Amino acid sequence: MKRLLIIGITLVLALFSFSCAQKKKIYVAPKVPPTQPQVTPVQPPPPQPAAWTAENSLQPAAILPELRDDEPAQTLIDALDLSLQKYAAMDGTTVQRFGADTVPVSRCLESLKDFRDKLAAMGLSKEFFSYLRENYVFYASAAAQVTFTGYYEPLLHGSLRESPQYPYPLYAPPGDLVTVDLPQFYFYKEQPNMAQIKGRVEADQRLIPYYSREEIDFKSKLAGRNLEIAWVDSLVDIFFLHIQGSGIVQLEDGSRIFVGYADQNGHPFRSLGKFLLEQQLIDRAQLSMQGMKAFLKDHPEAIPTALNANPSYIFFKINKQSAMGTFGTRLTPWRSIASDQRLFPLGALAWIECEKPLFDSKQRITGWEKFGRFVINQDTGGAIRGPDRADLFTGHGELSELVAGNMKQKGALFFLLKKEQAALPEQPDIISK
Repeated sequence: MKRLLIIGITLVLALFSFSCAQKKKIYVAPKVPPTQPQVTPVQPPPPQPAAWTAENSLQPAAILPELRDDEPAQTLIDALDLSLQKYAAMDGTTVQRFGADTVPVSRCLESLKDFRDKLAAMGLSKEFFSYLRENYVFYASAAAQVTFTGYYEPLLHGSLRESPQYPYPLYAPPGDLVTVDLPQFYFYKEQPNMAQIKGRVEADQRLIPYYSREEIDFKSKLAGRNLEIAWVDSLVDIFFLHIQGSGIVQLEDGSRIFVGYADQNGHPFRSLGKFLLEQQLIDRAQLSMQGMKAFLKDHPEAIPTALNANPSYIFFKINKQSAMGTFGTRLTPWRSIASDQRLFPLGALAWIECEKPLFDSKQRITGWEKFGRFVINQDTGGAIRGPDRADLFTGHGELSELVAGNMKQKGALFFLLKKEQAALPEQPDIISK
């Protein structure tokens, strides 16, 4: 009995101790919200104006580019001399627009003279680049990016007489092509981006659109009017001559004539490459001038529809020398560019940064190389519209055609103008006594 009493007391004490013992805490980790990926905020592109004008298409550069140049200095001097000659023959009070700044031609002339003198003395050196950064205003295109294409001077084969071998004409401007300058009319303020329209006057004195490419090339609307400059062996070559704007026609006797842009029919330019892509006739790998030419050569039945997709038509004139630009000077290979003459100053000095293609021995592109280069704005083109477009003239020959046919790269465009010298304060007269 005593033993049972002891066991009971022991059990009671054990239960009491267990109930009074501190309960162990169980650690529960706090819930951690799932980690959100770090996203770098994308800077929105600068706001675009409702309409591009000469006043808003260029602006002083916030950051100056790292200047360099991949071409010989002499080619730049040659291009500069041509612009200098043209500027010197102009009225010095005529103004050019560098964005919001109105600049007389006399200042443009002095700026180019200074640039040429320093270039001749220093060469394309770091010293020269430093001088430019300190003494010149850099105006950047207001576009977020500039697309650079290339154009060249094609060689066509032709004759001064029509024949089965040379059946396709190059036309001079027709006499019934009428140009209407809209700024002279009261409604121009409502459509400030369209400065001109072109057309022809019907018998009832109504102005209607001029003939399209289809009407001229495939319905012979200009035949028999003595407008033919020469006859060529390929309609496709004529089409691409229209895009380039100037070219060389080698005649049967081996002599050559130089032809250049004289006028346009007023219809909008439509891209052949875009049409062929939309119709799924080629893929993007073929989207070069060489690829499009190869497709048309292999599919002659597609030529009328493909060419007529671009209703714009160019009329030509015979030039005394090759590759004349809108500025009235000869174009310099790799140094002349075409831009929108409504927005950028013709004849002015510019610097571009872009990429150029590299080729292997089989003329295949192996890569793209970044380059910087000084150029002169000496030309324009029907497809070169807006501050986001520029066209680099590549000259003539195999390499020129390869580069021009494949180039469509993003880059940067700056125009340069020498800073005006601050006027010195007048010194007080010193009177000796």
